[in-house]
Amino acid sequence: MSNLSVETILIIEDSMVVQEKLREILTETYRLEIRGDGCAGFGAAQTHRPDLILLDIHLPGLDGYEVCRRLKADAATSDIPVVFLTAMDSEKERVKGFAAGGSDYVIKPFFPEELLARIDAHLANRRSGRQAVELEKLKLFREMAVALNHEINNPLTAAYASLYMLEREVAADDRKSRQCVQDIRGALERIREITARLAHASKIETVDYDASTTMIDLQRLE
Repeated sequence: MSNLSVETILIIEDSMVVQEKLREILTETYRLEIRGDGCAGFGAAQTHRPDLILLDIHLPGLDGYEVCRRLKADAATSDIPVVFLTAMDSEKERVKGFAAGGSDYVIKPFFPEELLARIDAHLANRRSGRQAVELEKLKLFREMAVALNHEINNPLTAAYASLYMLEREVAADDRKSRQCVQDIRGALERIREITARLAHASKIETVDYDASTTMIDLQRLE
């Protein structure tokens, strides 16, 4: 499945060999940002807000655990999935990584197909999460639009009734009063158009984007 935009992966890894290997595997599919130490990596995450981070554990300066903890403590970066990279396959390290907020754990040397599959799964999960949040926002908008439409229509109906009575009372040769009445009618018509748009926009619909993703049909929100 092709993405609407190229996603960015931040690689925080001090080994030049591993950096080059990751470039070979990922460059064709993703935009890459690469940093060689924990402090620089944390700064890049805050600046570039990548879609996913590949994070080595044993780094100069801040180690991977501390970088991950800081990322998860910052609201701006807390939702970015962090996949740890390490040559140490021990239960203690895995537990420590997950406790720090890591989403996954890849052992070096890694298989390209496995790495790509893990990255794709985490990015798909993040896209789904964002889609769910946006859908909730639109549902809230729908509820507000329905309530606002109802609140406006009631006094609007009363205003039209009063305008009708006023039109009957204004003399045919009273141009100034007639013009004022027409201005009022024009303003009421504009309000009615706005309420009609609110009623239309409140009808949120979704369409199937692919076999596993439901997308909001934004073309319905005119």
